[in-house]
Amino acid sequence: MLKNYKNKWKIPSDSQQFERAIEIRDTLQRLGSIDSGKKMEDAKKSDEEYFGIRYGKQDAIVMTFRQTHGVIRDSEKFSFDLIGDNNFTNFLYQYYTTHQIPKTIVTSEEIEEKQSLADALTDRAGFSVKIIVGVKGKRKEMIELILRNLDLIQDKNAEPGLVELRDILKLPSIPRIIECFDISNHGDEYAVGSMARFVDGKPDKSGYRKFKIKTISGRDDFAMINEIVGRRYWRLRKEKSEFPDLIVIDGGKGQLTAALSALKDVGIETPCVSLAKENEEVFIPKRTKSIRIAKNKDSIKILQHIRDETHRFGVAYNRSLRKFD
Repeated sequence: MLKNYKNKWKIPSDSQQFERAIEIRDTLQRLGSIDSGKKMEDAKKSDEEYFGIRYGKQDAIVMTFRQTHGVIRDSEKFSFDLIGDNNFTNFLYQYYTTHQIPKTIVTSEEIEEKQSLADALTDRAGFSVKIIVGVKGKRKEMIELILRNLDLIQDKNAEPGLVELRDILKLPSIPRIIECFDISNHGDEYAVGSMARFVDGKPDKSGYRKFKIKTISGRDDFAMINEIVGRRYWRLRKEKSEFPDLIVIDGGKGQLTAALSALKDVGIETPCVSLAKENEEVFIPKRTKSIRIAKNKDSIKILQHIRDETHRFGVAYNRSLRKFD
């Protein structure tokens, strides 16, 4: 019952999570009017089950709320690996081999082969089963509640600074994988590119990459950034390799613009920002003004760490080339 679910709810200690938990609690209390006999939905829609899903890199988390006769009776959480033909549709099909089938299934997103699944469940249940996306009214509110709950679960297991980055930069997901690019110049002859890769807020040195500049002569940082970013992600696309959650460029607005041009040519929409060292300003696409993150925040420390690592790696590579030339 809803009451039992409330009793299981624990408020996280982190201040941002605390605020989100309070929001979820208030929604639960508002929806709790169901228990006191007030209508949540038309009686014809009383037997429904709600499903929200959040995706990780290799798995997905699903949470359900079941409503029977207008009352939220149960909530469950599941996870599955995104391998083979595992997807949301197959999860729902398997789920209803062991759970009672409701008249209406409300999901957080459109699913593949929706009508085929609805027909299969209709045959199994002996009555018409509908599958719809929760985009209006109380259904939308229930789905949003589930998704906020799933966000808290993901946040709890993530590096706090990465959660901060997602919220400050308004990223679509926690940036567990970040790649950063820099150009290292020594006169007009020696120019190289470097890339550092962080996973879960820590250096992944096996993923570091260095680049000899191939198409640019003289000192043109913007064009060089465009070249190395393009080379990196054309290759990942060709190899069908995993893309990062966030791309960081060492530099200002000009370097960011050059990187965005390369990403557009490759045809990917991975979030990309730049970090200018002079005032530690973060430049974000489509924003005229940069932002400054408080220096005591974990999020800026992560950005500074990967930027400094990329710079160090590039300087070392440049020095080694000059040494053996």
